[in-house]
Amino acid sequence: MYEFAGINRKEQPTIEAMTNQLARCRTGREGYILRDGLSLGFIDSAVLDRREQQPLLTGKEDQTVWVFCSGTIFNISDLKKELTALGHDIQSGADAETLVHSYRQWGMEMLQRLNGQFALCLFDQSARKLFLARDRFGFKPLYYAFENGRFVFGSQLKAVMYSGIDKTLDAVSLNHYLYFGYMPTGRSIFQKVYPLQPAHFLIYDLAAGRIEQINRYWILSFQQGAPRTEEDIAAELADRLGQSVRMRMIGQAPAGVFLSGGLDSSILVSLMREQTETIKTFSIRFDRPDFDETHYARIVSDRFRAERHEIRFNAEHVRDLMDRLPIYYDEPFADPSMIPAWLVCSVAQTQTAVCMSGTGGDELFGGYPRHREFMILKRLNRLPGFLRKILDGGAAMGRGGKRSKLRAFLRHPLTDEVLYQMLLSYMFRRPDEKTAQPYDFSSSGVCFDKPCDLDNLLFYDLFDYLPNCLLPKEERAASAFGLEIRMPFLDPEFAEFAAAIPAALKVRGRQKKYILKKAFRSALPAEIVRRKKQGFGVPIAHYFRKELKSFAAENLFSQTAGEYFDSVLLESFWAQHQSGVCDYSRLLWSVMMLTLWHDRWMR
Repeated sequence: MYEFAGINRKEQPTIEAMTNQLARCRTGREGYILRDGLSLGFIDSAVLDRREQQPLLTGKEDQTVWVFCSGTIFNISDLKKELTALGHDIQSGADAETLVHSYRQWGMEMLQRLNGQFALCLFDQSARKLFLARDRFGFKPLYYAFENGRFVFGSQLKAVMYSGIDKTLDAVSLNHYLYFGYMPTGRSIFQKVYPLQPAHFLIYDLAAGRIEQINRYWILSFQQGAPRTEEDIAAELADRLGQSVRMRMIGQAPAGVFLSGGLDSSILVSLMREQTETIKTFSIRFDRPDFDETHYARIVSDRFRAERHEIRFNAEHVRDLMDRLPIYYDEPFADPSMIPAWLVCSVAQTQTAVCMSGTGGDELFGGYPRHREFMILKRLNRLPGFLRKILDGGAAMGRGGKRSKLRAFLRHPLTDEVLYQMLLSYMFRRPDEKTAQPYDFSSSGVCFDKPCDLDNLLFYDLFDYLPNCLLPKEERAASAFGLEIRMPFLDPEFAEFAAAIPAALKVRGRQKKYILKKAFRSALPAEIVRRKKQGFGVPIAHYFRKELKSFAAENLFSQTAGEYFDSVLLESFWAQHQSGVCDYSRLLWSVMMLTLWHDRWMR
C-alpha cells in the first residue's frame, strides 16, 4: 500500500513537503520522481508484505508507464492469470506490475475489472498523461486541485494542503458540515480542492496543461431480474457473500473482525469460521449499559470459538483523543463514533494486519430506522394542507424531541430528497429553531429518480452517506495504525446482486433486512437475528452534561469558535442542552471538532 502526491511541474521542495505529510504510518521507503515537468512523491505504508516495488515500470525495455496504488486489489491473482494467457510477461509478481500490464492491455477500461479498495495514479510518459482513479464506493481518498495552470493531487488531503494551494474555506461545505457532520458530495473543506468522486477517473493532459476529462466508470443499478423464489435468492445471497469473504481472507494469518454483535458483523464471523481456525474479534465495551453491545458480541464469539478482545470506552478516551484526531482526518469530521473506531483499530493492529468490517449491510438491505421513518413521513407530508396543520398543532402540544422534530416535516410539501436529507440531519428540532445559516437540502448530487422509494434511499446512502461519512471514519482510523480494513458487503459483484433484490424482500413491514436474515437464520444465534438495530452510538449527550462538561465548554467558547459561530446562539444551544430541554450534543460536537481542526491546520 502506497500513499502518493504529485504536481504538474518540477518543484522538488514542494513535493518533498507534500510527501512528508503522507506519513501516517512509515514502514518502508519513500521516494520522488522529477522528470518531464512532473513531480511525484510516494511513501510505503504497506501493512502486508507483498514484495511491492512502486512505482512499477512496464518492463526493462519499455520504461514509460509508472503506477502508484494506495489500497488493495482483491482479484489481482485472477488478473495476472488472464494477462499471462494474453501473452504478458509478468516478472516480479507484484500487484503494481499487474496494474501496469492491465493498463497496457485495456487502457482505462481496466477499471471495470478491478475489485478492490484503492486510489490509483498512473503516469503514461509516452502519452504525456496522468490518470487518477478511485474505487467504486470511495473507500480510499484522493484529492486534486487545479489553479492557475497548476495541477496538484494526493491520496491524502494534507498533502494537497502543503502544495501551496489556496486554502480559502468553502462556505457550502462548512454549512453542510454543521447539518450533517461531514463534507458534501464532490466538495472538500477548501474552495479550490476537490475529492475525486467514487467510481470516477480523471485524465490530466500534461502537454495541453488541462484536465481532459472526469468520468464515472461504474454505477450501481437497481434493475430487477426475472422473478425468483425467496429461497433461491436467500441461498444465492449466502453463497455470494461467502465468496466475497473468501476473496478478502489472507491465507493462514489471523483473521480479525470488528464485531458489534449486530447482524452484519455476526454474519461475517460465521462466514470467516468456514475459512479459518483462528478468528479474533474486536468489540467496544461502553461505560454506559444503554450503549453497550458486548453481551451480543460475546454470544457470537462463543458460538464460533473466536478469540475475543473487548476495548473499554469512557469519557476519558474522548478527552485524550480530541487533539489527535484532526491530524489524521484532514478535514472537519464530526461522527462521534470516530473515537471508538480509533480505539478498536489501535488494539486490532497489535493482533492482526487485516480486519473485516460489516459496513455496507445497512446500505444494501435497508437496515436503518430512518428508512421506515421516511415512508411514514412521506405519507404525512403529502396530506392536504388543513390536515397537516391539525397534525402540526398536535405535535406542538406534545413534548419530547421526536414530537418537536415532526413539526419540521409538516410545514409544507417536501420533495423526497429533501425529506430524507432532513431525516439525516441532526439540526432539525423545532420549526422555530434558529440556526446560523439555513441549508439548501436540495443541493445533493444524488438523484431520487427510481420508481421505488427504498431503492432511492439505499442509493443515497451508498453514494453520499457511505463515502462521505462511514468510510472516512474507518479508513482514517485504520490507516493511522497501519491496519487494513476489508468490507465484504461492498464487493462490487455482491452489491450488484443485492441491489437487484426486490425492495419488498429487504424491508417487510417492520422487519428490516428481511432477506439477509432469512439467508443466515440457521447459521446465527437466534438472539442476533431477532434483536433490534442499536447503532454504533456514543453517549456524548451525557458526557457533555457530566464528565466532559468543563472540557467541552472550554473548546466551544474559545476564540476559534467565535470566528465561525454566533456566540449568543451557541450559548443558547449549550444552555438548552444542559437543562435537558433539547439534545444538542451532535451540533456541539461538530463545533468542537471544527475548532480543533482549525487550530491544527489553519493557524
